[in-house]
Amino acid sequence: MSWIKVGPGSPFVPLLRLIYAITEPILGPIRRVLPKTGMFDFSPIVALLLLDLIRRMIEKVLG
Repeated sequence: MSWIKVGPGSPFVPLLRLIYAITEPILGPIRRVLPKTGMFDFSPIVALLLLDLIRRMIEKVLG
C-alpha cells in the first residue's frame, strides 16, 4: 500500500503489516508472473478474477 504514507511511529503500522501478511502470499506470485506496468499494480485485479474462477468451478462441482 505505497499510496499510504505512514511513519515508523504511526499507530497504523501494525494494521498495515497484518494486511501485507494476509495478501502477500496471494499477490506476490501474481506480481512475479505479470509484466511490469509502470506504477500500476494489476495483481489484485488478477487475484480477484482467479478467486472468482475458482469459486465458479467449486460451485459447478458441488452443484
